[in-house]
Amino acid sequence: MKAMTAVWESSRHGGSALLMMLAIADFADHKGVAYPAVSTLATKTRMRPRNAQYLLTELQKSGELVIKVNAGPRGTNLYRIALEPLQGVQAVAGGVQASAGGVQRLAGVHPSARGDAIQRPKGVQPIAPEPLFNRHEPSEIHPRAKSGTRLDCPQDLIRQLYGEMLPELPGIKRWTPGREKALRLRWSERAKELDWKTADEGVAWFRKFFETVSRSDFLMGRVERHNGHAGWVCDVDFLLKPERFTKIIEGGYASHRPDAT
Repeated sequence: MKAMTAVWESSRHGGSALLMMLAIADFADHKGVAYPAVSTLATKTRMRPRNAQYLLTELQKSGELVIKVNAGPRGTNLYRIALEPLQGVQAVAGGVQASAGGVQRLAGVHPSARGDAIQRPKGVQPIAPEPLFNRHEPSEIHPRAKSGTRLDCPQDLIRQLYGEMLPELPGIKRWTPGREKALRLRWSERAKELDWKTADEGVAWFRKFFETVSRSDFLMGRVERHNGHAGWVCDVDFLLKPERFTKIIEGGYASHRPDAT
């Protein structure tokens, strides 16, 4: 309970930011380390994934949260609640006590008579579901696939990854049936070949795929093109073509040759 108690007593944040800190603390071990997926945190705090991502960035800037991107299992972020800056909170047997400087508490939050629990201010309820401490949960949103079943493709999430990781390429204005089918086929092929058990594994793979694309000077238009391709621009349709998709996976565009197409 060290992480949860420290956040309740000493975080400088309030509102949604405090709720996000408590959600992470719910997953954290005694060192304040956790690795829930962003989608899991978004659901837990009742907000959209984009808002959750924004809050995590702001919490990192505040110094109360350390984030190591893709350092957790299956490509999730690794979070550490920075317990040491939280107003001198020190771990002791039986709970948390203040250092000589004292602990600044949230308005209405006081230690109970037991000394090892916190009474929440009126109107503040525990995060649902009831906290299970020392619990890590990288795949709550996307359940594990049963043997012989098809793993559904989270198309909206992968489209969002494309826009966030490849902003230099043309954006996706319309998600046509053809694009939907192409992504579903590429997803199914990789899921079967790599034996993905959860959709989180697939999303992490596509993140690495887009990272590979971003490192190619040719695909990103950072080199001059010749042989009739001077005006050509790489887009999502090109990336999802079976032969181009495979060529990218196999490193076919890593040489950055002007005639790589």
